[in-house]
Amino acid sequence: MKKYDVELLPAAYTDLDEIFDYIMPDSLQAANVTLENIMNSLRKLEDFPQSGVPLIDRSMKKFNFKMVIINPYIAFYRFVDGKVIIYRILHCARNYPHLLKESMKKM
Repeated sequence: MKKYDVELLPAAYTDLDEIFDYIMPDSLQAANVTLENIMNSLRKLEDFPQSGVPLIDRSMKKFNFKMVIINPYIAFYRFVDGKVIIYRILHCARNYPHLLKESMKKM
């Protein structure tokens, strides 16, 4: 089975840092487990890059984003030129359409 490259953009790495920093004061172990769960879910995209769910937000359809839910977080990605590109990893309560649009403006 072919493996696809999974690339995290700088904003996604920043999101991971923020997730870790938010959880760590309560429990270093929980922060580590959370990041491990997120990364394990993202690694699955190496084998199944189309497995994510397309975004239903009309304003986001033109970008062809897909999402992987890693409760309570959502990883937003696109499959471009045979590569999985992770744009953001956000808590599900955040205003992700706005944050993703802002990320696309910086590209």
